[in-house]
Amino acid sequence: MSKITPIRPSTNFFSRRCGINLEHNTYRTAIRPNASPNGSNQAPDLVGSSPQEPDPQPLTSGRSSPPSSPPPPSPSSPSTSLPFKRLIRPLANLKLAIAELGIIAALSSIGTVIEQNKPEEFYVQFYPSEGPKVLGFVTHDLINFLQWDHIYTANYFLAILALLAASLAACTATTQWPAVKVAQRWRFRKEEKAYKGLDIARKVPSARILDLAQALQAKNYQMFVQDGALYGFKGLGGKLGPIGVHASMLAVMAGIVVGSVGGFSGSVMIPEGGDSLVANSLRPFSPLAQLPAGGEAVIKVNDFSIDYRSDGSVRQFLTGVVVEDINGNKITEKTMSVNQPLRFGGVTAYQTDWSMAALTIRAPGSPLSPPGGEALNLPMASLEGKANTSGKLYAAFLPLAAPTEAQQEGKAPKGISFLARDLQSVVIYDSKGTFIGVRRPGSGKPLNAEGVDIVVERIVAASGMEMKVDPGVPLVYAGFGGMCITTVLSYLSHSQVWAAQVGGDIVVGGKTNRAKVGFQQELEDLVENLPEATT
Repeated sequence: MSKITPIRPSTNFFSRRCGINLEHNTYRTAIRPNASPNGSNQAPDLVGSSPQEPDPQPLTSGRSSPPSSPPPPSPSSPSTSLPFKRLIRPLANLKLAIAELGIIAALSSIGTVIEQNKPEEFYVQFYPSEGPKVLGFVTHDLINFLQWDHIYTANYFLAILALLAASLAACTATTQWPAVKVAQRWRFRKEEKAYKGLDIARKVPSARILDLAQALQAKNYQMFVQDGALYGFKGLGGKLGPIGVHASMLAVMAGIVVGSVGGFSGSVMIPEGGDSLVANSLRPFSPLAQLPAGGEAVIKVNDFSIDYRSDGSVRQFLTGVVVEDINGNKITEKTMSVNQPLRFGGVTAYQTDWSMAALTIRAPGSPLSPPGGEALNLPMASLEGKANTSGKLYAAFLPLAAPTEAQQEGKAPKGISFLARDLQSVVIYDSKGTFIGVRRPGSGKPLNAEGVDIVVERIVAASGMEMKVDPGVPLVYAGFGGMCITTVLSYLSHSQVWAAQVGGDIVVGGKTNRAKVGFQQELEDLVENLPEATT
């Protein structure tokens, strides 16, 4: 029975330093004879035994008995799996995978340019079928037909993702995973001709193989020595890294599919002091979507404000919100802002828009003024997109008389108009459209228009929120994290060294899959610094 010697760093190191004979102080473990049909040594159950890739050079196994005949094929043997591999091998084609990635990138760019998941009226307004068209051909009819308004959940987009996932899985199953399984076998090279074709091969006179093993062990190689032959390797993570990259990509795509099938989305505009049931704003992506616990909550907006810089530009939009259950019990509370979303019960709420809901004024003597001169709220309407307007513009109207028959026929009613572009100022016009003045909300200064003293108290703002439920986010995050780690591992060099004792000399050779110059220099330095063997 042959014997395997795993070199222990501490034993070898102190043996050399203390003058102890290494030949008689190395831990030796017996293993059963190898029955592998390819004549390789299967790694024993030892600490430090790890796989490495096979080499096509002539090798010897170090066994005292000839190889046994291969066993008959079993259901799990390679011969029975060959038809399956032939079936999926076309999916592992690199050109096909690159084409799939290119299509996914092109479709994703469309989703970046065209706004996603907007109401039908949005696309009718900004992508009209008549008149000038976006890019000369993009209309809302084309967007609806090609599902460009929700391209990331379109059937053909998900089908291409599935095809790419199949290509990755096929590549892993037919190429990378079999290589790892083969790499679980390691072999010795005991003949000089077996060292031809390696990246580096040297014959070192008057040297001992155990001295080389000690030097390689100091360079973090895992070592095996058997009957005057040596094998060592390091950087096995570089062989496993590509499989991890593929697995991470599959996790990302699985997360995308899970989010596309089981997700919700929607938007809501809530005025200050108002509230909304979250479920009323969520639209499921498919019948399989399950509403999370946060969908049954009520979100309340306590206040909305805009933080301005000294030059008048906007720094940040801030919304103070409280989330309660249907019984009024507080779940969470937060001041939302752009890039600072609110998360609760599987729901994520983003600050995406704002508007003006009402204008609070005092107008003693006007027909709508409450008794006692109390403040009244005038609803504000958006004029954005109307003729001769640009950007956000909101208007409110205070009628000064009941509508007459002539006014009902289309003539302008008598009253005072209010216009505002932001929360800082309100412009006032009389019934003839004559400019009356500007007032800052909360200033308390009256302004007379049409014989009525107007005091602007405040603008009641509304916070626009985008609600999303995406159960695939954890998978996507885990996949990207794994991809970052395994991509780095893929660039690790997997280096292998063989050596054989030939009389008083040793033959040394090695190869690596990356950083070949550095590997050759490292092995050259190790060989040059080996101590001369004494008889």
